[in-house]
Amino acid sequence: MADFSFNDLLERRDVDLGSSRLVRHDWRALEAWRYSRTRFEHFVSFQKFGNSSPYRGAKIAFQFLPMGGSNSLFVGAHKILDEWESPPELRQPKLYDPTSKYEKDDTLHFRYDLERLETFEDLVGRVVIDWGAGTRAWSQWAARREKPILEMRAIQQDDAFPGFSAFSSTIEEVSFLPQGWQGALASVRGVYLLVCPKTGEQYVGSAYGEDGFMGRWLSYAANGHGGNRLLITRRPVNYLVSILEIASPDMSTSDIVHRETAWKTKLGSKAHGLNAN
Repeated sequence: MADFSFNDLLERRDVDLGSSRLVRHDWRALEAWRYSRTRFEHFVSFQKFGNSSPYRGAKIAFQFLPMGGSNSLFVGAHKILDEWESPPELRQPKLYDPTSKYEKDDTLHFRYDLERLETFEDLVGRVVIDWGAGTRAWSQWAARREKPILEMRAIQQDDAFPGFSAFSSTIEEVSFLPQGWQGALASVRGVYLLVCPKTGEQYVGSAYGEDGFMGRWLSYAANGHGGNRLLITRRPVNYLVSILEIASPDMSTSDIVHRETAWKTKLGSKAHGLNAN
């Protein structure tokens, strides 16, 4: 698939690349998508005022979600019918969902009438592309950016769990992982690593509760620090999270804590990182 790009696919379906934008949304859109497509389309019908709109000047938007690294999943194409800015009690977008929790209760958002492009419905949830090194540029003109197609799935499906040693995520994304992944992470205990994305500083922790890694990481997602003394004093950040060691089923809590201490020493996270003890 590496020799076939998303632009090739668009051109075969008679899409004008010059008036089309590729939009790679963040974890908030991923959360909305995993709740329902209706909620996702509500979410992407609003864009924050003051930033450069991802849809400005385009006739069609091709929507993508992050999958880890630069891999991105295609989740729909929308015609851009109209754009405006108005108070919430007035006109709402065409794909507005009154049950959505993503209410925009101020005037600081552009609003869009979007309409599904039916000719791409057969590819929703099936095409995986490499967004490339420019992941920070979340909205790009299709004509200027070739995106290699990495995978064309037979059916819509969640990604296969990569395995504990290869797993990586961020604290904010943990609660939005596929249910199968969450079940796997809740089933095991062990030692994990948090890395500050701003400074590179490391924190080594252990998960030995009933819900394993998931239970421990959700506590960080809830308050940003998980009750850790040194992290409480820091400004909340979206830590990168990975697994250092899986505990065997016969390991006691004290055994796991002992392994945690060994990893702190090995990585120097107490002397030079974020571990207070």
